[in-house]
Amino acid sequence: MSTIHQALSTAAAKAHALSGLAQAADGPTPRTFWMPEGASTIAPGVDHTLDVINWICYFFFALVVLLMVVFVVKYRHRKGERFRTEYPHHNTPLEVTWSIIPTIIVIGIFVVGFRSYLDIYTAPKNAFDIKATAQKWAWQFQYPNGAQSDDLYVPAGKPVRIVLRSSDVLHSFYIPDFRVKRDIVPGRYTYAWFQCDHPTGMPGKDVRDPNAATVDLPMGEGQRHALYCTEYCGTGHSKMNRFVYVLDEATFAQWMVDQSQWMDKIPEEELWFKAGPKLFSRCSQCHSLDGTNGIGPSWKGIVDRVKGYDFVGEGKKYGTWEDYVRTSILVPGEYVVPPYANAMPTFKGQLNDKAIDALIGYMQNLDKLDPKTGKLLPTLDPQTAQPATGAAK
Repeated sequence: MSTIHQALSTAAAKAHALSGLAQAADGPTPRTFWMPEGASTIAPGVDHTLDVINWICYFFFALVVLLMVVFVVKYRHRKGERFRTEYPHHNTPLEVTWSIIPTIIVIGIFVVGFRSYLDIYTAPKNAFDIKATAQKWAWQFQYPNGAQSDDLYVPAGKPVRIVLRSSDVLHSFYIPDFRVKRDIVPGRYTYAWFQCDHPTGMPGKDVRDPNAATVDLPMGEGQRHALYCTEYCGTGHSKMNRFVYVLDEATFAQWMVDQSQWMDKIPEEELWFKAGPKLFSRCSQCHSLDGTNGIGPSWKGIVDRVKGYDFVGEGKKYGTWEDYVRTSILVPGEYVVPPYANAMPTFKGQLNDKAIDALIGYMQNLDKLDPKTGKLLPTLDPQTAQPATGAAK
């Protein structure tokens, strides 16, 4: 088995090197009628396999239709002719021909497809590992230095291996521009790899809102790449659409450092309005700020509801409303709000105490936020905004 694996790795490395050289010289594969832009080194091989199979199908479709028309015209029943009662039953040359030619074609398709298979399923040894967790209904990416993100950020010109796992149900990891797709099965690790040599840059800054760290750019080639979950995973399935940003090596290294320390640079009293909106973006798939019921209960009025001891029914175990929020984040099944199902994933290991405190302060100041965007109201200057009194420390 080790010999086979070594042979596969060697073949994949050669195929990757050839495809990488071709892409570096020619740039991304242009968009076609059937496929989007091919932005990874894997894309040319996948597209070539698709083209080969498509053209074989085109040829035989045209051949079959043409012969059908010819035979219909040539052997049609003419007026005054008697129906034939005898038909040929055997033609050895014809049968041999239509057996050998399809066999050769199928073998050719296998050879072309197997080359792409080796490249797609065998990651190079020097691949950069990023852990990806799929859950209802969000993605969470974790980097070697502990940094985390909702969108996927990768270095340009370097093979990247995504270590995939699910925290609940079956999901599927799909980046069309990279020709990468892999099912994510609960209780099992799966892998996907790719290499993109062409940086997209960071998400654009929103100059209209000084509190917004980034703003979504219009979709377009060379700006970002779409990432989807392509396995139906429940009512919030359509919300698992994220983006991939490809950064040059220096920018990516700095981004990882900044991403792992971004909350450490925010003063404690400013956490709720500077870190809160970004943290809430991970909760917005299930919760709202305007009272609208979703997968989970709305955060509007959460402080009064919990303090009034009418939030989770009888048998309450929490001492303060802050305890309730903290426990619900780390152990979601502890306090299930009727009539909602116990569907919330745990954020244990993803949100530290500082992040939880920021969310608690955020909940205390919902009247200062835009309920649709979750950001500070434009009329409030973030430089002079006051932190919540009594915010958890």
